[in-house]
Amino acid sequence: MKDIYLDNNATTMCDVDVLNEMLPYLNDYYGNPSSIYSFGKEVKEKINKARESLANLINADNSEIVFTSCASEANVTAIMSAIRNNPEKKHIITTSVEHTSIMETMKYLEKSGYSITYLSVDLMGRINLEELEKSIKDDTCLISIMMANNEIGNIYPIKEISEIAKKHNILFHCDAVQAVGKIKIDVKDLGVDTLSISGHKIYAPKGIGLLYVKKGTPYTPLIFGHQERNMRGGTENVAYIVGFGKAAQLIIDDDYNEVQRLQELRNYMESSIKSNIEDVFIYGDLNNRTPNTSSIAFKGVKSDELLLMLESFNIYVSTGSACNSVLAEPSHVLTACNADLDNFSPIRISLGKYNTKEEVDLFIKKLINIVNMFRKRG
Repeated sequence: MKDIYLDNNATTMCDVDVLNEMLPYLNDYYGNPSSIYSFGKEVKEKINKARESLANLINADNSEIVFTSCASEANVTAIMSAIRNNPEKKHIITTSVEHTSIMETMKYLEKSGYSITYLSVDLMGRINLEELEKSIKDDTCLISIMMANNEIGNIYPIKEISEIAKKHNILFHCDAVQAVGKIKIDVKDLGVDTLSISGHKIYAPKGIGLLYVKKGTPYTPLIFGHQERNMRGGTENVAYIVGFGKAAQLIIDDDYNEVQRLQELRNYMESSIKSNIEDVFIYGDLNNRTPNTSSIAFKGVKSDELLLMLESFNIYVSTGSACNSVLAEPSHVLTACNADLDNFSPIRISLGKYNTKEEVDLFIKKLINIVNMFRKRG
């Protein structure tokens, strides 16, 4: 049976057009972009073209794009830069549903003497902006809140959060990894100070990301060196940057038509499942989430057992964040939502541009049989 991959929030397959764009820069054009001779300058020009495509994708200026090894590095860079530029302030506000790279950094900072406020979420995973504003202190140096949640797909009110941050003269960082390519991002309209993006979530390779740094934002590098205009040291990962830029350009050229298809396919999938299986619960804010994501649970069916049974048919879903999969702990996102995980432990289905209705139909057919089997077994 052909593989059916339904875990695109974990990672995406590298687009063939992206790969073909990269290949010459792994072999033919291998010059160092910092070299002053033409062989290096040609490579530098290609990096700048990729930088321009990625800037256009989020409506930034080219000079505001800093390439990193991944979005986790970009997140940590933004956080550490904010606290280094505000050494007298020791309070940070984030949420209880952030990505692991944010949560682990906050845990480290707590051990280093910082006070962290983790905003709560309601049963649908939504934050309360009144709670955010009430949490601000005189020594708050940073607010860090994701644009879209990787497990339940919730989209958060970034523009409103940015306005609150600006009113109190606080830096605002946004992890936009799960939003890019799924919803339009305009950093000028949103007003964020820093924002992170990952390549492997938009059909570029793993090992490349970026940090957007708004002009005028106080900034200290995490890795020192002359590359990236002294904003991130280390010889640039040329081929991966080229691929990242190509992936961004493909999204721009498509003009988000694929997003509409994914939303229709996701909605069809959920409707079909609910029509054929009783006692189904979908987590998250169903009216405000990314178009490809469904965190869906079946009463009395354990998600890990369901995942393994689906895998036996070469159907791949997840039980949450891939970054947490090695931990034998319940999802911190769903725990924050006060989810009834004993009765409704979900699988996460995240569709991508290579998924078809035929694949979804086959997945639904197998899912119905498996859930019925588990329930009969008790």
